[in-house]
Amino acid sequence: MKNQNRREFIKTTALGAAGLSLFGSKFTFGSMNAKMKNKVPRWRGFNLLDYFSPFQPDTSDMLTTDDDLKWIRDWGFDFVRLPMAYPRYIKFDPSKPITPEDTYSIDRKVVDQIAGLVEKANSYNLHVSLNLHRAPGYCINAGFNEPFNLWKDDAAQQAFLFHWEMWANEFKNVSPDKISFDLVNEPCLRDDMNNQHSNNSSIPGELYRKVALAASKKIR
Repeated sequence: MKNQNRREFIKTTALGAAGLSLFGSKFTFGSMNAKMKNKVPRWRGFNLLDYFSPFQPDTSDMLTTDDDLKWIRDWGFDFVRLPMAYPRYIKFDPSKPITPEDTYSIDRKVVDQIAGLVEKANSYNLHVSLNLHRAPGYCINAGFNEPFNLWKDDAAQQAFLFHWEMWANEFKNVSPDKISFDLVNEPCLRDDMNNQHSNNSSIPGELYRKVALAASKKIR
């Protein structure tokens, strides 16, 4: 495998997949497809973790390369999800607690890098789902102290809207066939926003609708 090139690997895996499809179509693939009536596109692809961490990684090994995108395309996939931590594209002093004001200090250089990655993925015919994995005031994961709570604090919600309005302006000329927005990753209520293991529960529908609808209006 070490010396096998991309073209040979694709040919080998395609033959294997074809055999599996013929063997299992009656019981698996065929029955699944028969039940699928959802009009939402069935994208298939991968996460790109370039901007997943709140902090700049010490190594470039996490960065997506052209060859990565070629592999994804040539395997027959059509989708990549870009989960972002908002601290990666703002300017703040990481030695001090982040403030609500810091969340408005956009780092244009990093935004341009993210936009460049989206454009590059699109050039390989890959749809990009832009996701705030860590949004102002909320993340399902620990590892970064938030100054407020997205579901409880108006200041956090206003910052959330600011970020999505910024991204909508950034990609206003890009077709929805090429990009979509995933507002926030795995939303839930948590007693302590900065304690991943504190008590959590589902978000009341009206509260989630309020935040999501406001973001949708800003985007549109």
